[in-house]
Amino acid sequence: MKRKIFGGVLVWLLLVSLSHVTLNIGWQRLAQRFEVLLGERRAELVVGFLPVT
Repeated sequence: MKRKIFGGVLVWLLLVSLSHVTLNIGWQRLAQRFEVLLGERRAELVVGFLPVT
């Protein structure tokens, strides 16, 4: 019984995580972040600009 619940929770967590990456982050951006973590690509610094009138 405990294994069945643990398996269900694990599957649910995996599905929610995959849908979150698909809908909110995007697989391309996630792949770029892993490349930066592994040292294959340099990190980009994005500076925002808010004009004041």
